[in-house]
Order: sequence, then C-alpha cells, then structure tokens
Amino acid sequence: MIRLPRALPTFCLTLFIALAVWNAPALAQQREVPAREDAPARLNGLAASMTARTEAVNQLLDLEETELRARVAAMRKARDAERARLDKAVAELAKLRGERKALADRYEAVAGEMRAVEDAVRSNAAQARTLLEKSARTSLIPDRLAPLNRIARSRDFPGLEAIATLGGLLLDEIESGATVEMQGGTVLGPDGQARQGSLLRAGSLFLGAEDRDGRAYLLTPGSIPPQAVAATPGEAADAIEAWADGSGGVLPLDPSHGAALSLLQARRTLDDWVQGGGLLLWPILTIGLAALLVVLYKGARLFLARPCPKDFPRRLRAARDADGWPGVERLLRSLPRSPAARVLLWTSPDADPDLRDKQLQEGFLYELRRLESWLGFIAVMAAVAPLLGLLGTVTGMIDSFQAVTVFGTANPRIMSGGISEALITTQAGLGVAIPAMLLHQFLKQRVQALSADMEQQCAALQALLAPGRKDGGAA
Repeated sequence: MIRLPRALPTFCLTLFIALAVWNAPALAQQREVPAREDAPARLNGLAASMTARTEAVNQLLDLEETELRARVAAMRKARDAERARLDKAVAELAKLRGERKALADRYEAVAGEMRAVEDAVRSNAAQARTLLEKSARTSLIPDRLAPLNRIARSRDFPGLEAIATLGGLLLDEIESGATVEMQGGTVLGPDGQARQGSLLRAGSLFLGAEDRDGRAYLLTPGSIPPQAVAATPGEAADAIEAWADGSGGVLPLDPSHGAALSLLQARRTLDDWVQGGGLLLWPILTIGLAALLVVLYKGARLFLARPCPKDFPRRLRAARDADGWPGVERLLRSLPRSPAARVLLWTSPDADPDLRDKQLQEGFLYELRRLESWLGFIAVMAAVAPLLGLLGTVTGMIDSFQAVTVFGTANPRIMSGGISEALITTQAGLGVAIPAMLLHQFLKQRVQALSADMEQQCAALQALLAPGRKDGGAA
C-alpha cells in the first residue's frame, strides 16, 4: 500500500485557490458589482472549507495508514502461520515419502516372494502334468488334468485352492501306486476300433484290458481314451488274462511308462533292415557271403597245413644216414600236411647244386601259389564292399532330395526311405569290409609262416646235400 505525503492536501488547496484566482475575472464579468464586494468573504469561506476538507482527508489518510499497518501485521502473522504450516506439511511429506519408500520396498520383497511362489507352483504344476499324463490312473479319469490345465492357462496368482488341488493330485498319484482296480469301459484296439471290455490298472505303471472276445491288450498309460499298443507280446497277454481270471498274480510292468515297450516295438527286424537297404544291399550281402565262404575254405586249408617239426633237420639227417635218399623220401612222404615236405620232394639227390636249387625254387613257388590262392579275392571283396556302401549312400541321398523336391519338407517321413537306404548300405558295406580285412590279414600271416618254414627246410636240405659234406649226394 502506497502512503501519500502530508503536504499533498496543502498543495492541492493552494492549487485550487490559484485556479480560483485565475478564473476570478471571468466570474467577475458574469456577476454583478455587488458580488465583487463579497469576494473576500467568499474566499475566506472557501479557504475554511478547504482547510476542513484537508483535515478530513488527513484524518482519512491517518486511518488508512493505521488500518494498513494493522492489515500488514495481520498478513505477516498469517504469512508466518502459513510458513509454519508449510514447514509442518513438508516434514509430514518427507515422513510420508519415507513411509512410502519403506512400503514400496516391502511390497517389492513380498511381490518377489509371491512371484517365486507362483513360479514354483506353475513349475510343479507343469512337472505334475508331465508325470500324470503318463499315469495309468489318468486313462480312467479323463478330467484328471483339468485343474493343472487351468493353472497353466490362468495369468492370475494361483490361490490356496489351486495349490491344495495340486497337492491332492500328487497325493492321489502316490496312493494309486499301491492300489489295483478293474472297471468296465471302452478301449481302442491295435486296429483303432473301439471295443468294450474290462480295464485293469495296477499302480500307476500298468494298464491293460481284456475285451469281450477274451483278447488281452497292453494299453498305453495316460492315453485318453485308453489305447492299445501296436503289438502286445504273447507273455504279457497271457499274464493279463490270468490276472483277469484270478488265476495269476504277475503282471508285466514297464517302469519307463511305455518307453521300453515302444523301443522294443521300434526295433528293426532282419526283414525290415533288408527292405530298408534298397537294391544295392543285395550285392553287398552277396560279396559278404562269398568272402565268408572263401575265408572258411581258405582258413581250413591253411590251418590243416602244418610246418615241419622243430627237430625235422635232425630227423632228416638221421634218415639219410640210416637209409640214404629212400629214407629221406619216406620221411618226407610221412608228412603229407607239410608244404615244406612237399617242396623237398621236388628235388633229386643226383642233381648238381644249381639244378637242385632250381628244382627247390620251382617247388617253393608252386606251394606258395597254392597257399596264397583266394587271398586276393578276399582282399578285393574287402575293398569293394565299402565302395558299394558309399554308392548306396549317394543313391539314398539322391532319392531323399528328389522326395523333398516333389513333396517339400512338411513331412520328414518322406525323406526316411532315402536316408534309411543311405545309412543301411554304408553299415552293411563296413560290416563286410572290416571283418574281411582282418581275416585276410590273419590268413596272410599264416601263409607267411608256412612260407618261412619252406625256405628254412629248403636251406637245411641244401646244406645236407652239399658236395663238400661227408657222404653228400650218395644214395
């Protein structure tokens, strides 16, 4: 509030008088002469009036100043009160912010715990579903997995009811593992046709059925509706029939929930293996059979052939000293299974050393050719078999790519025929080549042993019939 100065009323009065004096001539011309005589009195009255008004204005100004001061004081007091309230509000706000932060931290901790609980419940629900999907009891209760499906689909926090339901299902599965039940129902046979019969459950692993015709099946645990396996072994069918009749107490159990039975069913028979190998499998099998026959024949011949005894040089010398060359011939003919003895029969005692050496060399080469016969055939078969397997691999892959080109990759079974041919022919080729190579090497070592014996005995005979030796060469 702006305060007016005290001299302002006086200044205003003086200004007013000056204006009046300035306008006096004009007023004088309009008034009559008697009015001129009353001018001083009128001016005095006007001055008194102005003085009174000035005092009134001053009083008003004094009143306004006091009121303004009072108002300013009140406003300052109000300001101080508001400032105190503001400080109190700021303190309360800081306190509330601290409480809010503490509550937020507590909320995050609790929310983390709740999320951990939710994750644990959902994880256990998923594991329980995997377990119960393969349970024999699930096949008898089609809606058994509905609570677990609701937990999996729901985005809300699973409540105590859902947790209690999950625990109840697991407890029921544990209790059902020690119970046996039989009830009527519908089953799908191996051909996919629905049949009425009796369902037999033993624990959570075994599920079987016997239809009204008396045929027994193994059922896949967890299948809805109960589905028979592709082929029920005869012993298992007999055990189920005996149990249903009350005459048996043994049931076939598969702890792997059908995996072992599925693996047993998925095993290839010899016929499946031959058909999967394709056309090139037959040449490989023919080569393998031929190599096997030759190995058996050649192995028998080589193992029937015997090297000369260790004391053969001494016996040879004794026979010569006792009966001359006829004694030597009798000794050699007494060893018909020895290739070295047959080689020594090629020589004659009367021949000169060069001729005798050629005769022994001729006999050695003849016997060596007999010993090494068919070994080359075995080696060739061992080399050709894997090449045919590789050819089958290429052919099978070509067939697979042609099938993909025509039918696309939507169904992997389309490629299985070519891949099966590729792998089976390679397997067969290596299966023929590896044992053939090993047997060839074994027979070759046998030939080398007999060949070394022949060389040794030829050297012994040459030394015995040497011209410089006593009684050498005489019959």
